[in-house]
Amino acid sequence: MKYKPSLPENNDNVSHDQPVREFVLLFFGITLFLLTVFWILGLFVDRAVDYITPEMEAMIFSSADGSESVDNSNPRQAELQRMVDALLECIQIGYPLDVHLIDLDDANAFAFPGGRIFIFNGLLDKVVSENGLSFVLAHELAHFKNRDHLRGMGRGIVFTAVSALLTGAGSDFTQLFAPTANFSQAQYSQERESKADEQALQVLGCYYGHAGGATEFFEAMKPDDDKTSNVFGHYFSSHPEAVERIDNLHRLAKEINLAVKEVLPLPAVLGTPE
Repeated sequence: MKYKPSLPENNDNVSHDQPVREFVLLFFGITLFLLTVFWILGLFVDRAVDYITPEMEAMIFSSADGSESVDNSNPRQAELQRMVDALLECIQIGYPLDVHLIDLDDANAFAFPGGRIFIFNGLLDKVVSENGLSFVLAHELAHFKNRDHLRGMGRGIVFTAVSALLTGAGSDFTQLFAPTANFSQAQYSQERESKADEQALQVLGCYYGHAGGATEFFEAMKPDDDKTSNVFGHYFSSHPEAVERIDNLHRLAKEINLAVKEVLPLPAVLGTPE
């Protein structure tokens, strides 16, 4: 019998597995699992928010009033409060809102639990008309109407807790799968932002009778060269891109037959302070 050398069929010292393939399958499997978990928990958060009354919300967040950052005698803040109170006639929220003007150069505004709207001074430098500012304020009113401020906070807390529970706080796995939670949250936030834009446009039509000024803030914030905008970055951003929002508002205005007419000048007291 002639000897024919060969390797044994089973050798514990030689791996026949494909580690790269297994890692890819494991990674995408865990990612899909986390997205499903986040989606289910997000539904629970949304349902829970529906049971939180404005009175309960005010009681929970009464200690976080931010009064130390607010100058209640500021005439600019008083004018912003007047505008918000007037716009409330076109959107039924059910409880009063307090405006807080923050002395920061960022062009930002946000709805805060407890019925508070925080507006940064830098925002007033980006709008040139009363209508343009009213749209931004109406956008924040829409967030209150939809309870987005509570939904976003609740989802953020839950998602962070689940990620830390499943992978360990500060672990390498937490850092690896953090984009999964960010992606899920960003997509949800973009949907809420788009809905708030649509409702703000309706408020503008109710109050002024036209859509003039609706895109003013986004026109000021969009990149100088649209070609340089990030192709994929908006998928991980909590807000749709400025150009996309402008296009959507133009489309919505046509759908609800809102013309674009002459806007009113920005109230003098809201001009650049000396």
